[in-house]
Amino acid sequence: MMQALLDDAQIVYLYDGTLEGMLTAVFEAFRRKEQPRDIVPELGLQQSLLCSYIPINTNLDLAQRVQTGIINTLSAKTYESIKQVFLSDDMSKGGVIVSYLIYTMRKGRGSCSHLAHPAVAAFEELLQVVSHEAHYMLQFVRFAQLDNGVYFSRITPKASVIPLIMGHFAARFNIQPFIIYDDIHGMAGVFDTERWWMVDARDITVPERTRAEDEFQCLWQTFYDTIAIEERRNPTCQRNFMPKRFWGNMCEQIPPELRNIRPKTVTPTAVARQNANRLLET
Repeated sequence: MMQALLDDAQIVYLYDGTLEGMLTAVFEAFRRKEQPRDIVPELGLQQSLLCSYIPINTNLDLAQRVQTGIINTLSAKTYESIKQVFLSDDMSKGGVIVSYLIYTMRKGRGSCSHLAHPAVAAFEELLQVVSHEAHYMLQFVRFAQLDNGVYFSRITPKASVIPLIMGHFAARFNIQPFIIYDDIHGMAGVFDTERWWMVDARDITVPERTRAEDEFQCLWQTFYDTIAIEERRNPTCQRNFMPKRFWGNMCEQIPPELRNIRPKTVTPTAVARQNANRLLET
């Protein structure tokens, strides 16, 4: 009976939710010669009677040893992939990472491409999910100028991808300070025109937008409406290229009747709609 309780398939490691904590847990898995069912954050966990839970204390030295071992045995690119998978919101990411490392560290560098193996396939699947989410953010992030002069963007991603996109925007907007705020994970990336860093942003107060920002948004909305061709409107195609979950943070998707500032000129699309309505009325 005791043997069944201690079977690897029922062992779960608990860690503090940090990358260093995860790497420490991986070190313990190798040291104990165990393959835990999962590695999960201790905070807020609802334990099951069917599992044996082992708390793992974060050790920065051990985490560094695991990082060095991954880079030397596999590659620096593989370590970056592990960091990327760690940003996933998938609850099973800890088990996926430890299973992947147990397999690849034993088999060597070439095993990272063994997609037919379940451990590698599961890892690559999470990696692709996080990569796609970061790619979405590069396309659909919208900045607004605040009264304090800082440019602010609110995002709602399905993974904690701000560390993956801050370098892109810091290089592109390197003369203006900005903040990208992740409303889902309570984190923000801050750039001061010289460097960027991550901050805990669960309790923040965002200043109002400038009047000029409202006018620029109005111009963009007018342009968006002007180039639209009503006869070729295809909501399904639009949602495929621009998922609806991003629309709440995009000014051009605000319905005309809810916009703060109305354009002073009538767009061709609006004229076409008015003419169509007149024809229907007659």
